[in-house]
Amino acid sequence: MPIQLQSYDAYSLIGLPPAAEAFHAYLTTVVPSGNLVPEPTIKSFSDCTYYSYHTLGLSFCFKPTKQPDNSTTLNLDSIDIYNGHTRDGFQPFTGHSYPCGLTATMEAHEIVALHGEPDRKGGGGKSRMPCWIEYQFEEDGQTKGGILIQLHGIDWEDREMGWTSLVLF
Repeated sequence: MPIQLQSYDAYSLIGLPPAAEAFHAYLTTVVPSGNLVPEPTIKSFSDCTYYSYHTLGLSFCFKPTKQPDNSTTLNLDSIDIYNGHTRDGFQPFTGHSYPCGLTATMEAHEIVALHGEPDRKGGGGKSRMPCWIEYQFEEDGQTKGGILIQLHGIDWEDREMGWTSLVLF
């Protein structure tokens, strides 16, 4: 069941290039008081480029977009927000709010109670992969983007598992 995306500053960045002033403006809102915006770790792959801010718990995925003059620009495709320390060095998100009414301490059953049954879900069970749920966003009657939430556990019966990260797309 698609959900309405409540206003969330970071989501307005989708589609922008990495040099857009809006990125720096947003990052200044999530940097702990008294600190400067850190330089991102940039990793390029054949289909995308990541700008990762490990200490802020954020990563931006940019995809190449062909322009009318046949040049290619990078535009934001998705945003990863981390809710804990990861093996690859991400720290918990330093911002003051999460999208879609989520909080850092929410459990799976609370997320489903808030938004209803997800549009898609996967992992868990015999896959031995972490459980995940996905909600599509609806805007003006049209499906547009969504949120994928990775949960802590691999057992769908564990209604109290928290979440580890989310992806806005």
